[in-house]
Amino acid sequence: MSTLTQNEQLHLDSLNEIENSPQLESQCSGTELDMPLSIILPEEYNESWEGVRFSEDMLSCYVRFYELGAAWRTVGTLPDVKGEFSLINFNDALESSDPGTESGTTDFQREFLSQLCPIDRTPRSGAGIQTYIRMQADVDELELWYSDIADIGQSPYPPGFIKLDIGYCEYLKALLLTKGTYGWQYLFADISLARRDFLDGANNLKNMLQVFPELFPDRDYSSLRTRLEARL
Repeated sequence: MSTLTQNEQLHLDSLNEIENSPQLESQCSGTELDMPLSIILPEEYNESWEGVRFSEDMLSCYVRFYELGAAWRTVGTLPDVKGEFSLINFNDALESSDPGTESGTTDFQREFLSQLCPIDRTPRSGAGIQTYIRMQADVDELELWYSDIADIGQSPYPPGFIKLDIGYCEYLKALLLTKGTYGWQYLFADISLARRDFLDGANNLKNMLQVFPELFPDRDYSSLRTRLEARL
């Protein structure tokens, strides 16, 4: 393996934390490296992405793993917590089809859907949860959008998508804490988790914040706790 960057090593260590924890039942994969982000040109994948550029922050924080992911759940007497993530390298992400422009009901929605590329998904569980990066030209930082249940988001955007208030680098940093706990992305979105249809998801996050400080005592979960409390 080529020499890992500091951020790549952090994410590999985090994966090892999941795999080596006796309190978690897990399936983990991913160590091979793919091409660096600096040589990937979006317009070579889709001519409509001419002018899309990755920020210097993205170039520095990017993890080159071909795929890095895990599906896991707590075992034994611990409160039930489940999670999954699978980071996709941008070479594959940009070749992936969009979420389906035919589902858009307006020209704006169809254009929006055509701009989305998956960067994180849940292939082991088949839950269909994905995080996308929005390929827009001439913006300082590319947006991240989360897709889970249908009843999120608001006009003029299509249902089922909600914008995250963090960028790509912050997403990777948060993943080190959450380990892909289902629904963690809602902690970084403008949404209330007090809704009845979010009951299971909110409980999963509550249990995460009860269990993870014990499983991973070197990590600080105070910021996530604050975000969850603000959404309940």
